[in-house]
Amino acid sequence: MIYTITLNPALDHYLEVDDLDMDDANRVHAETLYAGGKGIDVSRAIRHLGGNSIALGFIGGHNGHILVDLLKRGGVTSYFTSIAQETRRDIIISTKRPAAQTLLHARGPSVDAEEWRCFLAHLRLLDLQDAYVVVGGSLPRGVPPDAYRQIITLVQRRGAKAVLDADGPCLRAGLKAKPFAIKPNVHELQRALGRPLRTDAEILRAAATLHKTGVEIVIISLGRRGLLVVSEQDRRLVALRTIPPAVTVRSRVGAGDSTVAGFVFRLAGGKGLEECARFATACGTAATLAPGNQLCRLSDVQRLLPRVRIEPLTIQKH
Repeated sequence: MIYTITLNPALDHYLEVDDLDMDDANRVHAETLYAGGKGIDVSRAIRHLGGNSIALGFIGGHNGHILVDLLKRGGVTSYFTSIAQETRRDIIISTKRPAAQTLLHARGPSVDAEEWRCFLAHLRLLDLQDAYVVVGGSLPRGVPPDAYRQIITLVQRRGAKAVLDADGPCLRAGLKAKPFAIKPNVHELQRALGRPLRTDAEILRAAATLHKTGVEIVIISLGRRGLLVVSEQDRRLVALRTIPPAVTVRSRVGAGDSTVAGFVFRLAGGKGLEECARFATACGTAATLAPGNQLCRLSDVQRLLPRVRIEPLTIQKH
C-alpha cells in the first residue's frame, strides 16, 4: 500500500488569461479547480499511472469538502483528519503573453494541539507494515516544527518506508528520523546542508554522504537534466544519472510530484533501482507536457520511457 501525507493541502484555482494587466479588468478564458499539495499530487499522479494510494492529512471547511470531492471523482481514496479552520485556496494564473504562471499561495489554516494528536492517532490505526508513506510539502501553522521527524519515526517503527520530499527546516527535521528515501532538488539540498553545491561531483558526494547517514535511497532532481540517484545494491554503493528526452515544456507545476509518484509506484511494484529511476524521469518529463497542474499522463509516460537514458556514475572521494 502507498500512503501520501499532505499536512497543508490546497484547493488550487487555475485561471487562464491572455495577459495580466494591472489596475484593469482581465478576462478569464478558462478556469479549473484541482486538489493540490505535494502528497495529494503524488496520489493523483499514481492514479493516472493506474495505481492506488490513500491520501492523508488535514482538511477543513468548504474548500476541504470540495477538495475531497475532487479526489473522489478522480478515483483517489482519502482518509483526512478534520480541523476547525478552512483549507487554503491557492490561485494559479497562466498567461499567454508572455507565457508564464503566477502563483498566489494562501497562508492556510492553523492546527491546534488536539487536531495534531488526532492525526497521529489516525496514523496508528493504519496497516503500515511494508507500506510506502510519502511525506511532503509545507507545514500548517500550529503543528510542531519537527512534525516530519515525528511522522517518519512513527511510520517506520510500524514497518513502513518513508519517502520525504520537503524543503528547509522540514527537510532538515525529517532527515533526523532517517527516512527510507528523499527527493530534494539541488537548491533544497543546498539549503539542507548549508553549503553551495557547484558541480555534479559535489552533488554526488553530498548524496553519498546522506546515504551514509541512513537514507537508503537519495534522489536528487537536476531539473531538465534528469535525476541523480544513490543507493546500495548487492552491498555496494551505486550511483546513476537519468537523462530525459528533450521536450517542449508547457508547465513545470507538479513535475517533481509526478517524479516521486513514478518512483514509488514502481518501487512498490518490486522493480529495481534503474527501472524506478527511468520510470520516475519519464513521469516528471511527462508532467511538463500537461497544461496547468494536470500532472503526468500515462500515454505520455509510455511514449517517453524508451527515450530515457541511464548513465552510471563514479563517486569520487576528496
